[in-house]
Parts: sequence; C-alpha cells; structure tokens
Amino acid sequence: MNIIIVNPKAGFGKAQKLIKKVQKDSLYRDKNCRTFFTEYAGHAEKIAGQVVRIHQETLSCILVIGGDGTLHEVINGTKTRPSLPIGFIPAGSGNDFGRGIGLENKGVALFRKMINNPGRLHCNQGVFVPTLNCQWEKRYFANSIGFGFDGEIVALANRPKFRKWMRRVQLHKYTYTIALLRLLRRYNPISFELNLDGEVRKYSNALMVTVTNHPYYGGGMKITPQMDIRNSGFQVLVIEQISKWKILALFFTVFLGLHTKLKEVKVFEVETVKINSHETMSYQVDGQSGECKECEIRKSSRKRTFLSG
Repeated sequence: MNIIIVNPKAGFGKAQKLIKKVQKDSLYRDKNCRTFFTEYAGHAEKIAGQVVRIHQETLSCILVIGGDGTLHEVINGTKTRPSLPIGFIPAGSGNDFGRGIGLENKGVALFRKMINNPGRLHCNQGVFVPTLNCQWEKRYFANSIGFGFDGEIVALANRPKFRKWMRRVQLHKYTYTIALLRLLRRYNPISFELNLDGEVRKYSNALMVTVTNHPYYGGGMKITPQMDIRNSGFQVLVIEQISKWKILALFFTVFLGLHTKLKEVKVFEVETVKINSHETMSYQVDGQSGECKECEIRKSSRKRTFLSG
C-alpha cells in the first residue's frame, strides 16, 4: 500500500489540483494508492502516526503532496519508523526540501517516478528540543531552524489574515518578501548565547541565527550555499548587528548565495548547537513558527529514507 497525504490548501490550492491529476493516473489504482486530506494544522502528523500503526505490515511508502510544513508534520508523525520511505511532491509556497535534495521531476511525472522507480536518499534529520516555561518536546526537521528575524518573518507570513490579503492582491508568490518589508522598520534585534560544539559565543543585537540541513530556505534563498543534506553535521549562519539598508542588500544577494561575503555574516560548520536567551525568541522550523528561550539542536542518530526522482 502507498499512502498519499495531501494538504489541499498548500500552494493556495495547487496541491488540491495536483492530487486530482494523480488520482486519474493508472498507477494510482494499479499500485494500491490511498489518499488522506489534512483539515487543520497538525493533522498530517496525526494521520501519519495512525497510518504507521494501522498499516505497518503493508505500508510501502508515504508520499506528501504539499509544502515543507506538511512534510515537517509527516516526518514527526513517522518518527518511530525512520526506515519507512517518504516521498515529497512539492506543491506548497516554499518547497525548499525539493530543491535541497535535487528533485528533477515534478507533479504527476514525479509521482510516477516515486511509485515506479525512485532513487533513495539516506540522511540524518535535524533534531531540535525547544524550551519555553520549562516545557519541552523533542522534534525533527528536514530543512532548517532559525531564530530572530527569520522567525518573525515566518510568523507574520503564516497569519491567516496576512495570507488572505496576499491572495486577494495576487502577491502570494512574494509572501516572504512582503513580510520582510513590513517587519523591517519595527524589528528589534536579539541577544543570545550560542554554544557550537562546546565553544560558547555571545551575541548582542544580532539579526538572526539559522541552522541548516541543506542550502535552501524561504522559497529558494541559498542561505548556506555550501551545505549538503548528506553531511553529518550542520552549517550555522549568524547575522550580527547590521543596518537596515544592508538587510535589503542581503536579501537581494541571498538568492545567489553572495550574502556570505558581507562582514556581518558568519558561517560555522558544527555537529551540535545550543542557543539560549533571557528573552523569548521567535523561531521558524521548516516554515512553521514557534517561540522558545532555549533550544538544543543535533542530527538524528538513525538515518531517514527519502525518495528522489
């Protein structure tokens, strides 16, 4: 059995249109595919967990049609079975995981490839443990986790009213860009302590810190151009105190990966990361937003299997 988990709202309806085409393909019936649709935030994680428990003997793979956030939920819902192959068919607004693993096909062609003759990528996922008010939970991530300005942008971009307005004015392809511009005038820098493989660094009035599994985030930005998802560790990008006009320059160069030449930008290669602050920090992980005061980040000890095509 092949399970397909679809977020029908992903890509402002793109995923809904795609699954209709997939269901008409002959392979959908021939390969015993079954589709589940998400209805609310966190639903993909719940569905994935139930599928793994109920169909553990007959389940061949889970395909995700949606965005990076839907994939994030599925890898957490299947954390008890990291050997279960997961295929990502991009249909969201960011789709950075697809870029990160070098997917060449798309849409129905990618579905056919993943069902018939997929490649297999084995890599260690990111693990993060955020803490806020003495509450914590161990979770996994596929793309990146970022604190500060990064997190504030995603929090604004994910607000229902903001997304509805972006759709109404037909600018939804530029959601993150518009969110950045709206936050630029009123954003306050953050201060934190960063522990990189045991070496402690203190930052005051920094813009952001991002821990990455592969180069891409924010819909195609090359935040850490040299990172490879097969690496055993992470690349950590820190943007120190920087003027607002330089933030704009940084934004326009990040798509080419040229922002790392700015003196305020530092990149480290590490195995483990710990970050803590006296103030509550906004963070984003795989395009989902949250808040914490402390967070521990490392690679998972067991490799996850992803399908490629």
